[in-house]
Amino acid sequence: MTVTTPQTGAQTGAQSDAAFLADFADRWLAAWNSHDTERVLELLSDDIRWDDRTFWPEVIEGKEGVRAYTEKIWEAMPDVQFAEIERFFAPDARRGIVLFRQTGSGPAKLNPERTFDAHGCDIFLEFHGDQLGSYLSAYDIVPMLQQLGGLPPREGKLGGAYLMSLARGARGSGA
Repeated sequence: MTVTTPQTGAQTGAQSDAAFLADFADRWLAAWNSHDTERVLELLSDDIRWDDRTFWPEVIEGKEGVRAYTEKIWEAMPDVQFAEIERFFAPDARRGIVLFRQTGSGPAKLNPERTFDAHGCDIFLEFHGDQLGSYLSAYDIVPMLQQLGGLPPREGKLGGAYLMSLARGARGSGA
């Protein structure tokens, strides 16, 4: 429900920001599911700060960097789809989190016959006007890679011990 002020008919700040965040989350998921890089970039400010260091080696500054990132996503996961599970908004701060489920086939270079089903979060940290100015991604790539056959089973290893065992294995194999 939208609240309007009697004198102007305008939406109040928190309500208009909540409506904006809800609309943005809808457009965000639609853009990603379209696999159209331009639709994704339209949602971003020119000076976007994009932090997905699970997939990308560094924080990206600017739309052109996000363009390269997005094209690599489509290349690695050409049929990836995102479904919203839940959204959490802080309208007064114009921030939000969208918890999602992502599904798709394995990359051609890894195992295209297998599929993945994993969860993550898109975190909208800051907006510049109606465009996203700061983004943080949060998801665990380990289960995805395990489902695709790219990582060995955990074999009961806890936390970082599993990742360290992978690093030791890579060093031991000459990689």
